[in-house]
Amino acid sequence: MTSPHPNLPDFARSLELSLDELARPLDWEALFGRSGPNAIEIGTGNGYFIAAEAARLPRFNFIGIERDSTFYAKMVKRCARAGLANVRTTRLDALELLRRWIPRQSLARVYCYFSDPWHKRRHRARRVFTDAFPPLVEPLLAPGGELWFKTDVGWYFNLAVTVFRERGGWDFLEIGRQSPPDPARGDVITNFERKAREAGSKVWGFRVTPDDAV
Repeated sequence: MTSPHPNLPDFARSLELSLDELARPLDWEALFGRSGPNAIEIGTGNGYFIAAEAARLPRFNFIGIERDSTFYAKMVKRCARAGLANVRTTRLDALELLRRWIPRQSLARVYCYFSDPWHKRRHRARRVFTDAFPPLVEPLLAPGGELWFKTDVGWYFNLAVTVFRERGGWDFLEIGRQSPPDPARGDVITNFERKAREAGSKVWGFRVTPDDAV
């Protein structure tokens, strides 16, 4: 279990989830004081995306997950300064949160953007996208719920696509190289994507949903 971040200012602490005090599975409506579409971002980085997306989608309830202590503190402070009452945060391992706390059919959206591909063989177990991931997340998505994925690592994109295709029962709503963001559409990107595009890197991604939810 994670302990509260030691270096957060008082104004930001209300966003931290105290999972030790929550029943399992968690009650989204009790947590946010309202019902609404629920979303998780796995790996928030410095919080640029979740802060912008939560502001853009005020009806959504968000949980942001970030293991890196420095990025986590930046993310929580960014969301707190923006006054985002629809965001909660945790440093808990994302797969543990999904496995132990998230109720079935409660998620409208899961974002996983630019997660670490863990290139080395001995680190493969740390990847989010393994054969175990689709069957874990599938029952947690509400009807019509979607998982959104982006990366600038071509082979990791191919691996992520493969684990869903080999699992079966998923429909790809969008797949392939991602167009540059269009502010006119209200597109929101992560800080990692901004840096990747500035460096001239290609960005790949997909949106996927269980096919019985289409």
